[in-house]
Amino acid sequence: NTTPGLMWPLPSPSRSKASRIRRSRRPNASLMMRTIALCCALASGCEGMALARPAARVARTGARAVVTGRASAVRMVATRNELSAFAKKHSVASFDMDALVSKTGNADPTARSTKIVATLGPASFDEAMIRKLVEAGVNIFRLNSSHRRGGQFEALVPTIRKVSAELGKKVELLGDLQGPKFRCANVASEPMMLAAGATVKMALQTSEDETCADGRIVLAHTKEQDAMVRGLTVGMSVLLDDGAMKMRVSKRNSPDEIECVVEVGGGLKSRKGINVPDLQIDCSALTAKDIDDATFLLTQDLDYIALSFVQKGSDIQELIDLMDAQGVPKNNRPLIIPKIEKPAALRNIDEILALADGLMVARGDLGVELGLERVPFFQKVLIAKANKAGKFAITATQMLESMIGAETPTRAEVADVANAVFDGTDAVMLSGESAVGVNPPEAVRMMGRTIVEAELHAEMVRPSI
Repeated sequence: NTTPGLMWPLPSPSRSKASRIRRSRRPNASLMMRTIALCCALASGCEGMALARPAARVARTGARAVVTGRASAVRMVATRNELSAFAKKHSVASFDMDALVSKTGNADPTARSTKIVATLGPASFDEAMIRKLVEAGVNIFRLNSSHRRGGQFEALVPTIRKVSAELGKKVELLGDLQGPKFRCANVASEPMMLAAGATVKMALQTSEDETCADGRIVLAHTKEQDAMVRGLTVGMSVLLDDGAMKMRVSKRNSPDEIECVVEVGGGLKSRKGINVPDLQIDCSALTAKDIDDATFLLTQDLDYIALSFVQKGSDIQELIDLMDAQGVPKNNRPLIIPKIEKPAALRNIDEILALADGLMVARGDLGVELGLERVPFFQKVLIAKANKAGKFAITATQMLESMIGAETPTRAEVADVANAVFDGTDAVMLSGESAVGVNPPEAVRMMGRTIVEAELHAEMVRPSI
């Protein structure tokens, strides 16, 4: 162990046993010298070692020794000629706190290597706001196909290219395919309140313009959503809006309609996601909508294309096959970025990365499917795997979420952005903050300043896994 100042415990015998030891034994100089020699050998990889209570069993290179005796604390310091790079980097003694506190990052929030991805939406669709976002430091604009409307992307792409050229700043484009995502239809009067304990209906639309209203949640007819509604059974849980609200199926009224009891209430807005963790649906990663969206996006000379709800390597191959069928030159294809948001994708991450050009840690649905408390660890694992494979890693979801409605983020959100940089991410993403936030450019600048400061110290805390 190369950890400095390692505390090595010693047993603390009971008083009666200690008394017997004192009565029956005299100090044994030879035994003491052998014990000290053993401890020094074990300490050879440490800057410092302390022997202290309580009991411990020592094992190293196959040898096992039990160190016994009565001692309060014996400080033993062993030095070595050469520490590992990790030990040097993480030695507390090497921290010059005055220098660290005095050191400041570049005042320019755009002077960084980690990229910022900004999702475009109602708050940022117009050319003036796109210009402000580029000036603030956006490196990649995300076109979210989940909310695509006819002619919308056709107007946005040329606008982004124009602003990028005029400002002399390289701006990349990421097209994000929806995947087999379940979403409610538009809400007639937002938000539609769902009270805990209330009974609501969930059904497939009876007409294309039917909206969610009066305690009835409706979904558009698609192959995937039809299978989901018809496959739900009594007792299954239904999660809304990334798990913010929870219902449980209580009754089936017809093949296309069920009733649910609300367990965790809230306000439902238009086209929010629906997750059904208990239901397994075997479907392709590319829906009919995805194929239509991808067919258009692949004509726009994108830099990245994100694939949602990937579960296995063959899902990536489907998109590659689509590019082949569309005749997209292999030397001019967008990088394929699978969004990791299901447990199956974690299990198959190596075969996914073998075919993909990177990954996105999509923490929203991953948290719903896997459990929120498990996401931080797997974020580190996924980024580490992408780094090792030399693939592009994006960390996404709720990074500065409070800035949707506020001018400043929480301290926890700032720490989240910094920790993603410390993990080794290549990019961090803004979603609602830039799509519907009160001040999208300030969200970008805040993220930029946080990245600059984190990069200033990143090498001190790597590797973390």
